[in-house]
Amino acid sequence: MTQLLITHKNYVNTVFFKKIYLLPKWLFELLSWGKSFKNNPIIGSYLLNRCGLHIARIVLAHGLFRFRLLLLSPLVPAEDRRQFIKYGFILKQNFLPEAEFEELARELQNFKGEIRETVEGTTLTERAFMTADVRAEVPAMQALVARPELDRLMRYCSSKNRPPLFYVENLCNQANVTPRADPQRDMHADTFHPCVKGWLYLDDVDDGNGPFVYAPGSHRLSWRRLKWEYSQSLEACKRGTDRQPGRYWDGSFRVAGDELAKMGFEPKKFKVPRNTLVVANVYGFHRRGEAMTKSQRMTVWMQARDNPFNPLFTFWPQATAGLFESVWSRVLTRLDSPRIASGEQRKFYGCFTRNS
Repeated sequence: MTQLLITHKNYVNTVFFKKIYLLPKWLFELLSWGKSFKNNPIIGSYLLNRCGLHIARIVLAHGLFRFRLLLLSPLVPAEDRRQFIKYGFILKQNFLPEAEFEELARELQNFKGEIRETVEGTTLTERAFMTADVRAEVPAMQALVARPELDRLMRYCSSKNRPPLFYVENLCNQANVTPRADPQRDMHADTFHPCVKGWLYLDDVDDGNGPFVYAPGSHRLSWRRLKWEYSQSLEACKRGTDRQPGRYWDGSFRVAGDELAKMGFEPKKFKVPRNTLVVANVYGFHRRGEAMTKSQRMTVWMQARDNPFNPLFTFWPQATAGLFESVWSRVLTRLDSPRIASGEQRKFYGCFTRNS
């Protein structure tokens, strides 16, 4: 009995000191981009969210986002600003001159380098992280990154005056013979705050290879959206079987079709020709559309995510982008081993899978 009491006391002391040790990390996540209701007990506190913690973070992040957009408005034409603020996305067909686009498509379709491959449902997702060193070997890609129109657009839409991280992404549809659940096929918001992703399509996009689906206007805060966010935050705080099936605790909330309609949003399929650029605020509801045939879809994929509670933006865009790229390269390398060991990811040096 005495030994059992000692063991229990040691366990309690261990848990207590672990919480003290992790408290600075939890507080940093609370005041930055942290979104996990499971891994952070402050963000995942039922009592705090009952009092409106999640809603307060959303409202503050969106207010600061709009403030930074206002300050950065000289970067882009008024029409682009209106479309982005009203609909949550910007779409530009024939983005590159034809000769430049054909050269870019040729170089990337024949690219050979380090590729990370993951399985998502019936889709194999192949991505190459295009760092400055990699781009130096792909002249057309480097020219795209340096293109002023794209640079200014992404710096504005991110609201942080920072160029994004660049990847080449190749989706191989209906390539996995042992499909898993695909979270990308569910309508969702990436996180609680505005952030952007961009795609320059190197292939024509239709129902055959799975178009991007977005609900225009769903990036804006409305009373219905905030009520939905509030209910989702309370559900995400629950543990195990107490949480409704299919509800995510990671802060990337999924939305059902009837819920989307109740909030007044209607999804739109982006069936677009190659050489189309789409930049979207992925706080808005979106998903990867179903692919009806065995096919590929290749894009230059861009992502910009930063601390949403920083009211300012960088005054040194290129230097800041280089720093983020360097840090993210190290993070990806650190994550490789456990992901490969779990079977979640495969990494290889080679070419993208393309139709012959």
